[in-house]
Amino acid sequence: MKDIILKLEKPFDSFLSSAIKALDISRKITKNIDSSSSTIKNDGSLLTEYDLKVEKEIFNILKSSEADIVTEEVLGRENNKEFCWYVDPIDGTTSFSKGIPLFGTIIGLTRKNIPVMGCIELPKFEERYISIKNHGCFKNGNIVEASKCDDLSKSMISYGSPQRFLKEGLIDKLRILDEKVWDSRGFSDCFGYSLVFDGSIDLFIEVDLNPWETIAIESLSLESNAGYAESTSVNGKTNIIFGSKYLVEETANIFGGEWKIK
Repeated sequence: MKDIILKLEKPFDSFLSSAIKALDISRKITKNIDSSSSTIKNDGSLLTEYDLKVEKEIFNILKSSEADIVTEEVLGRENNKEFCWYVDPIDGTTSFSKGIPLFGTIIGLTRKNIPVMGCIELPKFEERYISIKNHGCFKNGNIVEASKCDDLSKSMISYGSPQRFLKEGLIDKLRILDEKVWDSRGFSDCFGYSLVFDGSIDLFIEVDLNPWETIAIESLSLESNAGYAESTSVNGKTNIIFGSKYLVEETANIFGGEWKIK
């Protein structure tokens, strides 16, 4: 990514350098961890000592930049700056704690509330996705693009836990979608999201997400030429559909409700 950094105008060059340092430290901390004990947070999700350790190290790197910082766990800094980082230190903590390698770190950056950078680090696979507004989406330094599939009956899709869709009142809509597609899988969290950006799968649907997840996903989607749609969940969070531009609107119509297509 060094050649990309050299092409970026300030302050995006320093922002990208900081993001890469943050992803490097996340990989260093988590790559060789095979499982971890955990506790249950108030929202029912899991927390490990490594969530806090990775968050602290990333915060220490990003705090030198001229941007606010919002993290999933405990650290943060908000001074109403033009830029803001959004950090999920370990996305897929359940997988991480059980020794399942489908976890990673998500980092997004906004400028005046508009996503301008997205990063996903998959330590166990040594894969890294980075997007920069108007510069494209990269996997391990190589430009990638999303699927151009234009027929649901020929598509492979993925989505998160059906329990979430049940709580959203969308489980029946998910079944309808399943009946229309060629194949569906349950690749979850950041591993599953990443499969959209290089076209490995055609579409992903997830519900009830937080901004430390969606900011990066939106940037990575748009810069990989994927479509992206969002709506408000019953808990006031965000439901998203992203993947082939030709499938996003059709899928949003199946789920119904008010979707903003970007």
